[in-house]
Amino acid sequence: MKKLLYKEFKLCMHPMVPLFYLFVLMLLIPNYLYLIPCFFTCNAIFYTFQQGAASSDTLFTVLLPISKRKAVLSKLLFVIAIQMIMLALYVPMIFASHSINPTGNKAGVDACFTLIAAGFVLFSVFNLVFLPSFYKTGYKAGKSFLIASIAVFAWIFICEGVFIASGSESLRSAVPFFKWVSEVLDGWPHDGRSLVIQLALVGAGAVVYAISDFISYKISAKNFEMVDL
Repeated sequence: MKKLLYKEFKLCMHPMVPLFYLFVLMLLIPNYLYLIPCFFTCNAIFYTFQQGAASSDTLFTVLLPISKRKAVLSKLLFVIAIQMIMLALYVPMIFASHSINPTGNKAGVDACFTLIAAGFVLFSVFNLVFLPSFYKTGYKAGKSFLIASIAVFAWIFICEGVFIASGSESLRSAVPFFKWVSEVLDGWPHDGRSLVIQLALVGAGAVVYAISDFISYKISAKNFEMVDL
């Protein structure tokens, strides 16, 4: 598996992937959708798969003395590595964003630990849709990315919508849930309780990510085994 991962990073990674990490600087923009940099990471993954399809990487990989399941697993681990680097970059940028914009974010989730949890879920949705769809053929990256993008933006719309709604004083007064979101989940943790809850949410997001990746691997491997290249 180490050699397969080495192949992914040396031969398959699109040269634009490191540049897409620069989109994490968007967290410094006041009142912006801070989940968008995660989507750009998904875009970078798409470019990598598209480049692989153009260079017959899938065919080359299955010609190696490995099973199709290992080929899928190596690609999934490669995707996970790209995504985890982006979430790791989120951590210092969250602190920087809070320092620059202490009043918070009126356009959605604030730059806080809750944002990392939301990022985990976004990547979960992408992997669960994109990889099984791609491995139905092993080369149709464009169609798979389109379907995955619709699912990802549905999550962004729901997630950001909840936090935008929690910024409304009338909604907070009418619906206790929005008041709780505003006081505990949104914004920089103001006490030990909100910090613990936000970190617990990050842990829950990581669990969701791990489970979704396992499911994605199982479905993708099953789909790929039925493909005749």
